[in-house]
Amino acid sequence: MSDIQNLKGRKNPEILCINADKVYDWVILQANIRETVNPTFTDPGFNDLTLCTATNVNTDILLTDAVGDPLSPNGIIDVEEVADRQDRSFIIDGRRVTLQKVTFLKTIYVVVEFSGLNGSDPFVARTNPIEIEVPESIYLCAPEGTDLVVRFSDLEGSVRINCIGTPPADVTLDIMLNLCQSVQTFTNVTVEVEADFCHPREILAEQCHTPAVPRQCPVVFPGEHRRFDN
Repeated sequence: MSDIQNLKGRKNPEILCINADKVYDWVILQANIRETVNPTFTDPGFNDLTLCTATNVNTDILLTDAVGDPLSPNGIIDVEEVADRQDRSFIIDGRRVTLQKVTFLKTIYVVVEFSGLNGSDPFVARTNPIEIEVPESIYLCAPEGTDLVVRFSDLEGSVRINCIGTPPADVTLDIMLNLCQSVQTFTNVTVEVEADFCHPREILAEQCHTPAVPRQCPVVFPGEHRRFDN
């Protein structure tokens, strides 16, 4: 019997000490962001004035990191606290609670992708990451010793192309974003739990089937034995 089989069904709980993040507060924060930018493009040969004459133009907005890689849902957004936390008392459900005012600067990066027709020629153009700084202030349970983490939850947005001059000589973009974020305060703690150790499962082996014999046609071949008269 294998070691894994010997361990199967074992129930010997032990007292374990593990490190974990204790969450002190957690809110979903919505931010409406509007920014006007002069874009640059990943293709240095792309003429941004093409956006002023192109047809069937579609846009797609991606939240990315500083180098342009898409930020996955629940990805961490860079934040910097820019002021000391300030205590403030609130009455919640008839009880006095002290919360902290947390003021921070959030840095996000977005990439805008354009597609359309330049005359009869299709094109796709992508901007370099556009840095946007957003100040935030919120009351949280955030006593001294806790850390702040902001994670990307959801993003909706639109882009307006501004063609400046007649004929156009410059292009700017109005970027409108509706950004949802998961905001938590936490600290690392060591907790004691009663638990059993986990063990690896057995490997799933694919079973080989016995080779199948093709179906025969006995009525046709070899057929019934007949007696033939001379």
